[in-house]
This record gives sequence, structure tokens and C-alpha cells, in this order.
Amino acid sequence: MTTQRKIRLFTSLFVFIATFVYATYAAQPAPTGPAPSAATSTAPLAQATSTHTVVTSTNAFVVRDVDGDTIEARLDGEKDDVKIRFLGVNTPESVDPRKPVECFGKEASKHTKAILEGTRVRLESDPQADEVDKYGRLLRNVILEDGTDFNASLVRDGYAYAYLDFPLNKQRKAQLADLQKEAEAAKRGLWNPDTCNGQK
Repeated sequence: MTTQRKIRLFTSLFVFIATFVYATYAAQPAPTGPAPSAATSTAPLAQATSTHTVVTSTNAFVVRDVDGDTIEARLDGEKDDVKIRFLGVNTPESVDPRKPVECFGKEASKHTKAILEGTRVRLESDPQADEVDKYGRLLRNVILEDGTDFNASLVRDGYAYAYLDFPLNKQRKAQLADLQKEAEAAKRGLWNPDTCNGQK
């Protein structure tokens, strides 16, 4: 057998094997069942899920901070901004023209501004509380996107007193009262002897 014929025979054999392998692979049935979801197929999402972050549906955008316990917000579907007064809490005054700036008022206002201004939140009413106060401000609990109860956090972290004189859910009153005791015992924020020691 000549060298040239050997080459042609080898080439034909190679083409035959390649065609057979391709045909066998192409004939395999496609996998059945649903495709893996992004949540289970990617490491970053799996890690995010393991942190147990709560994503809260929102219904308003915080336009600006007015005071430690008051903001201006735009409710979804509305054109005009409205003032929101936080339910069940009272931060020291910092902008009321009838009163001097109270101890820790500026700090509380800066804290609220840093956390809320320019963010989306969920505003929740309390069926046992008033809808609006005497100034026409909506009375609401503010919930952050990660599920944080902002009103409660103000009391717990010493930026606000529990404000329990007005109608409010009984369980909520008890919760806020307990959080104030916790802040006072830990001397946080306005309860710290180096700031206000609980005095306005």
C-alpha cells in the first residue's frame, strides 16, 4: 500500500469516527424538569439568603427629615408630599420655634436624617391610634426595607422617649415602655450622664 493511499484511508477513518461521536452526542435527550433557579444555582444569592435578611414591601419615599420624629414623605401614587409623625415616640425638640432646642435634639434629628432621608420605607398605621394629629400630620410606624421597626429603634437606642399618652395598641405601649427601660438601664443616647441623663 502506497503512502498516499494510507493517508487517504487514515483521513476517512478519522472523519468516520468524528461523525459517529457527534451523532451520538447530539442524539442524547435534553434534560427534563425545571431549570435550577437563580436562588439555588449561584453562590452570592445563596450567601445572601443565609443572612436571613427580611425584605419589606414599601409604600413611600422619604423626601426629607424634619425632626427626629417627623419626616416628609411621598406616598406611592400621590403627587404631594405629606408630613409623617412617628407613632409612640418623642424625640427631643430641635426645630420647634416655640421651644428652645432640647438636649439630644440635634443628635436625634441627624440620626433620623442619616437613616431615612432619600430611602423607601413602609408606613403603617395603628388601628387603635389616631390617623392624624392636631397639626394634620399622618401618625405612622416606619418600617425600613430590611424589616427594622424604626420607631422602636429610636427608643431602644436612646434617641427618643416612649410617647404613650395618646391612643395606641396596648401591646405596642408595653413594648415601647420596655425598650425605654432598656435604653435607660444601658445609659444609651439621651440617658447617658455625659449627654442629658434623661433630662430634656
